[in-house]
Amino acid sequence: MSSRSAVAAAIERSVRFLETTTHFDPGSDEDSRRKWDGAWWRMSALHELGEAGRIPESAILEAERLLRTRVWPRFVITGEDAPQNEADRAKWDCCHCELAVFYMILRACGRPVDEEMPWIREWLLSHQLPDGGLNCDPDAYVGSRKSSLVSTLPPLEAILRHTDRAFTDREINVLDEGARYLIEHRLVCSKSSGEVINEDWLKPCFPRFFEYDLLRGLSFLTEWSQKLGRPLPEGFVEEALARIEPYTDGEKVRIGRQVWDPDGEWGGETFGLLEALPGIGEVSETLSGQLRRIF
Repeated sequence: MSSRSAVAAAIERSVRFLETTTHFDPGSDEDSRRKWDGAWWRMSALHELGEAGRIPESAILEAERLLRTRVWPRFVITGEDAPQNEADRAKWDCCHCELAVFYMILRACGRPVDEEMPWIREWLLSHQLPDGGLNCDPDAYVGSRKSSLVSTLPPLEAILRHTDRAFTDREINVLDEGARYLIEHRLVCSKSSGEVINEDWLKPCFPRFFEYDLLRGLSFLTEWSQKLGRPLPEGFVEEALARIEPYTDGEKVRIGRQVWDPDGEWGGETFGLLEALPGIGEVSETLSGQLRRIF
């Protein structure tokens, strides 16, 4: 059972880690990117907790440096997209959801990412498939042309939540098409059969990093509806809430899964802050807040 004091102490330990970590040092590629206990993931956990303001400036600046110097700034679909020289081939080959999470962390910390690295927003806006979503599998762009719910949501969140000016027509179209994709899939269902694609997506997840769950998708759609003045289909919200009812009690949401569970889809290492947070079956204040904003 977690406690607020334990979480507060774990936040302090994560802050100290980020102040002193060598994960961002040149030559430490494996450390700087590894899931789920690397520096990026501690930053992401703080961000999801609403504690991005606690991330040390030194870590923010080093994270920016990594994105500027050690990420190949194109999604590799064909050979023409791939780096051609040895130095560039050593750079990270990012995916849409990973890059969007990195972007959201830095934007939440107040960094001028669009001015300093405009290629990131361009990347997030440029890879929408005809069905309205995105896919981190390059083969989808030359083969099936079908999107992935997991790959789609972080880029949409990045544009919707981190645009501090009027949306451009292009951004509105990307958001509207992305919302269409989520609506047509009823957040978790196959468009053709109507069956739930992955039962795990019904289980509220926290922290999510770039994992998907129904509540995350519903939170995006209701915010999109409010910000852009778009109506959701009649009964859509009620149907979605009914699917997660086993994990809710009034306005409280209980965690249904966690990405670092060794028996889960992702598995992976952990760190103190994750272990201090509410576990499976316990109430998450963050997820409960998301549910309240839907009503």
